[in-house]
Amino acid sequence: NQRRAEILLREILEKYPNSDKIADVAYQLGDIYESRAFRQYDRAARYFERAYQWMKGGRTDARLRAAILYDRYLNDRTKAIELYREHIAHDTDPDRIRQAERRLAELTGKK
Repeated sequence: NQRRAEILLREILEKYPNSDKIADVAYQLGDIYESRAFRQYDRAARYFERAYQWMKGGRTDARLRAAILYDRYLNDRTKAIELYREHIAHDTDPDRIRQAERRLAELTGKK
């Protein structure tokens, strides 16, 4: 049940803010809030942002997922462009980088 998972994950964030798993917990919360059961895209984007901020150099698609949410669901193109650019600068996965580059080009009109 996603509601129970949400409660447990939020409890982990509150009780163990210095845990080395906090980025994973934030990512999972982003995933839950993005799901069909919740469709809380603003919350999802914020948790994905926290996930990559707390990841400290780890490879993750959290920044790209946040950018997509700002772009497609929250109509915040400025924030989406900023996150697509950051994703391109920091990710190492070629497929995710290409995806971000394509959408950034569409949004900015640059190739």
